[in-house]
Amino acid sequence: MLDLLRRKEGIRRIQIGLSGLAGVVLLVGLANIVVDNVRRDEAAVADAANDGSAANMAETIMPPEKPTEPLAELGVTPAPEASAPSVVQDLQPDPNLREPLDQPSPNPPQTTPPAPQGQ
Repeated sequence: MLDLLRRKEGIRRIQIGLSGLAGVVLLVGLANIVVDNVRRDEAAVADAANDGSAANMAETIMPPEKPTEPLAELGVTPAPEASAPSVVQDLQPDPNLREPLDQPSPNPPQTTPPAPQGQ
């Protein structure tokens, strides 16, 4: 009985050790992939810089300027020059309305109670 418990404990320790070893191998492999990708990117930048053309060098060293108003270029917000208020025709009130719909009427209609019939 004692021998059986020792074997189970030994097998469990081996399983835990092998799982830990597999985890370490996996982490080292992922780190190796990341490092290789970084080295390839650095090599590509170095090759572009070594082409000898001034245009490629300038783009590599200094990226093109970013727009100052990206939302204005997309049409999401008005440009600073176009700060004049504009009127949207769809939002104008209907000229046929006699009273505003969002406010109570100043004089609510009076309802008279029905007259008693036949007394």
